Amino acid sequence: QRLLPAGPGAENESETVASVRKGRAQSVLRWFTTVVLCAAFLGLGLSVAILGPTFPDLAKNVNRNISSLSLIFVGRASGYLCGSMIGGVLFGCINHFLLLGVSLSATTVGLYLMPFCKTAALLIVMMSVFGVSMGILDTGYRNVCLSES
Repeated sequence: QRLLPAGPGAENESETVASVRKGRAQSVLRWFTTVVLCAAFLGLGLSVAILGPTFPDLAKNVNRNISSLSLIFVGRASGYLCGSMIGGVLFGCINHFLLLGVSLSATTVGLYLMPFCKTAALLIVMMSVFGVSMGILDTGYRNVCLSES
């Protein structure tokens, strides 16, 4: 509420203030989106790299030899390929940021559940699902981030 009566040109002034606020809000939203996307893909890179250092522990966890557990790399690569194809189709139909969020959540759940797999078959399936979510994320990165620049 205004304390002083509105003088001539007050409506024009309020429109200018509204447009400045809208511009600031869009700028903040753009920065927030950029920071969230950078954090998401930093997490994606870390989750891709985590398999190497944890491979001996995963082999011990499922009571298998390291050489006999190399199928988890095939499972992850197959899932990645399928996820890239699925992501290419889904990004044409669904909101990009929603799909990125769901895929990042699936990647998080997959990373969390991996140490709890007690059989090699379950670990290979989990790595395949993890690969699908990573493939969707990578396709989403190329689709969302590179198309806007």
